[in-house]
Amino acid sequence: MNKQSLQEFKVNICQNTLCQIRQDHVLPLQQIIQCQYYHNNSDKRRNSNNYKPIYICDSNNEANDFCNNIIEYLYHPRIYGTLPCKFQKSQNCNARNCPFKHDEIQIKQAFQYKIFTKLNQILESKSKENDLLFNSKKYIQRIEINQFEDQKHEFKQFKEIRMDLIMNYICAFLNSQGGILYIGITDKGIAQGIKMTRKQKDDFQIELDNNLRHFDPIVLPEQVELMFVPIYKDELIMIQDLFVIEIKINVVDKKQLYFTNLNEAYIKRNATINQLKPKEIKDLVLLKLLS
Repeated sequence: MNKQSLQEFKVNICQNTLCQIRQDHVLPLQQIIQCQYYHNNSDKRRNSNNYKPIYICDSNNEANDFCNNIIEYLYHPRIYGTLPCKFQKSQNCNARNCPFKHDEIQIKQAFQYKIFTKLNQILESKSKENDLLFNSKKYIQRIEINQFEDQKHEFKQFKEIRMDLIMNYICAFLNSQGGILYIGITDKGIAQGIKMTRKQKDDFQIELDNNLRHFDPIVLPEQVELMFVPIYKDELIMIQDLFVIEIKINVVDKKQLYFTNLNEAYIKRNATINQLKPKEIKDLVLLKLLS
């Protein structure tokens, strides 16, 4: 697609009454892009490129400074021809008007359209904020993740955050071999996510730190790592304010026995945790001292 065709793509409405896309609005992207005209707001492009090449699903775009849909994002002059083809892994993609990169010729064309400009470098440097780069860690909503619950991995899905339960699991990991607690993953390993605004994430971090400081002994900062991993609708579209919370627990001293802020001790056994009774605590302390 040349520069003129790219500028006019999906800008004008389709007048063909027999157009399949006009008759069926629920079609995959590979079919929607076959027609160079738009059919509704979901594939309509503006002829101005003043908006930024960023598209976040369900975002508030009243100022019209971001892309309104995935078509505007993929056919933005700064994005077009830069992403690996998602329709076919080989270089033989037959999709008409495909916006993805296939060979060295398209890479050279990308330079002509000034795709690799200073703005792109800024976007790459702020990949955590943009969350549209393919190498960023993410989960796909309602898709099973490539991990199972075991001694070092635990899945939890809360309707509301239960910090008391989170403390119990952290305590269990500290008294065992360490591991990762995934909040927003169902017992079957399906990524659902937890809705959290920026303020809620900050409040979660503060509450987590405050509770860990009341452990006995105190949990050091390097022992617990917190990450908010974004949930995507598909490979391209991030769902706003939806995350999987990953809490990684590192064991620093294997001889140490940890108690929660409620003076309770837990241990991890396979895909569950158990609260230790007084005799079990005594036996575990002796075992740790002798190890």
